[in-house]
Amino acid sequence: MGRGRGWRRGRGMGGRWDVGFAHPPGSVREAPPAAVVRVDPEKCVGCGKCAEACPFGAIEIKEGVATVNEVLCRGCRACASVCPTGAIS
Repeated sequence: MGRGRGWRRGRGMGGRWDVGFAHPPGSVREAPPAAVVRVDPEKCVGCGKCAEACPFGAIEIKEGVATVNEVLCRGCRACASVCPTGAIS
């Protein structure tokens, strides 16, 4: 039995998974960095709506102000869409 058509589909030029047209040999494929959201502490009222809306659990309310965990934040801006004061940018 042969392997059929497309058995190597998805691989780069050299048949290796880490090499392709847009990536030089040995480069690491990573997602482009997302813009981490920022909270204006002057506008934030600490209501917690942003923390509830965040699908990644990247927002906590500390001392009455929303704080963003930059490691967890993916920049989806779900939090900004629910913020009643516009404190998240």
